[in-house]
Amino acid sequence: MAKTIIIKRTSLPDFLPHGWKAEVARTLGVHRNTVKNAIELGKGELYERIKQVAIQKWGKIEND
Repeated sequence: MAKTIIIKRTSLPDFLPHGWKAEVARTLGVHRNTVKNAIELGKGELYERIKQVAIQKWGKIEND
């Protein structure tokens, strides 16, 4: 049988809280500047991981 995965639509707030880069870096085990560089680049595996962590911590569930 196939496994059904339900994905909830989430979005980030317009502004993330103060110190969000340091908290995400601590969660991922990387340096804060690495997070800054990945965000500036705007693509890549680390960028996607940063987005996922931020969505899990500060994301809001959208109502369709």
